[in-house]
Amino acid sequence: MTEQKVIKWLGMICILAGIARMGMTPASLIWGTDSTQELTTGLIACILMSVGSIVLYQVQSRETGVTGFITILAIIVGNILTTAMLWSQFAAGGADAVQPEGVLVNISRMFGMVGFLGGTFVFMILTYLAKVFPRWVPVLMLIMILAMFLPIADNKYFAFFWGLAYVGMGYCVWTNKLIHAAASQITYHGDDFISG
Repeated sequence: MTEQKVIKWLGMICILAGIARMGMTPASLIWGTDSTQELTTGLIACILMSVGSIVLYQVQSRETGVTGFITILAIIVGNILTTAMLWSQFAAGGADAVQPEGVLVNISRMFGMVGFLGGTFVFMILTYLAKVFPRWVPVLMLIMILAMFLPIADNKYFAFFWGLAYVGMGYCVWTNKLIHAAASQITYHGDDFISG
């Protein structure tokens, strides 16, 4: 499989990850916060995001450089830590289970949040400056960050905006809607990518 095909399919993984993440919002509204349905969609989304996020750096690696790699790595680590926390809550029985406590849990939550939030904020700025993705992509990332601070119980709508940002970025990669000259070197021919 060529690198271009890998990039294309990682874009599809981002789309699927975003859809799964968006599914957390209706699941929490229908079945409640930390319900089996919400935790299941969240777990699927975290796993897919941990795998697919690297493509968001790959398509703009020249423009974002080492800083872009570090920030996407922080986002991936944040997703991996969130996966572990969701799995522990899911395995313990969901909302009714006794929540794990301790120094390791607190450190994991802190690193997960700092990696995700800090990485996303810096990556949003780098993405805007790189001009590889359309301008509406960094706007979706900004909306996602701002949605974290909505004064709504359990912040049920944050997952929707988080997923929407991933669907947007994945769509741009999958359909080759990248706007920079370096990105235009990857073109489609039928179902395959070719370098042009």
